[in-house]
Amino acid sequence: MGRRKKELTEFHRDSIIQVAETLFEKNGIEKTTMNDIAREADYSKATLYVYFKNKEEIVNCIILNSMKMLYDRIQIAIHNDNDLYGKYYGICNELTVYCDDYPLYFETVLQEINVDFEDQNTPPVFKDIFDIGEQINEELGAFFQDGMDRGIFRPDLQIPQVVFIFWSSLSGIIHMAFKKQKYIEQAMGVTKQAFLKYSFDTLLRSILTEEKKNA
Repeated sequence: MGRRKKELTEFHRDSIIQVAETLFEKNGIEKTTMNDIAREADYSKATLYVYFKNKEEIVNCIILNSMKMLYDRIQIAIHNDNDLYGKYYGICNELTVYCDDYPLYFETVLQEINVDFEDQNTPPVFKDIFDIGEQINEELGAFFQDGMDRGIFRPDLQIPQVVFIFWSSLSGIIHMAFKKQKYIEQAMGVTKQAFLKYSFDTLLRSILTEEKKNA
């Protein structure tokens, strides 16, 4: 009975999350209420609160799902290509596709997550989000270390600082290209793809050794 109850709970939670995602994408997170979610999911509001304390918990569950999806994409990019440049552009491409396919997810991934491990009332989902974020950082850190070991990336790169710089720069570039595509095309006279390629190339050159820059 314990396992069946757990499976039923997960089923209802997943159903609610799916409905919430649709509403968030349509109306935005701020404008979507728990009443909206309950009505669209065909649950009473009281039943909805059995599975989630508030809207914030639902949003955090979506963030966790998006982080897991992003982690899988980054792993594919890093481990499916032995060439370091292939890995780099693979990461860039996976993040770009991720932003295009899941703009709501990409938005939530960029949000700040504050986790107070000392607070007993901190929901487990916060720790799960933090943990998957650290796994992503470890993958990227190993990628940069590999580049330094091969003599391709500058030997003075500091991990984890460079991971944070790389992550914030890359996500910012992709997010800007997604939001400002028309401006890029009209003001710069280039396509979104060309802008991204130039940006990725420029970011890569900032971490290459002088020898590799001039190769």
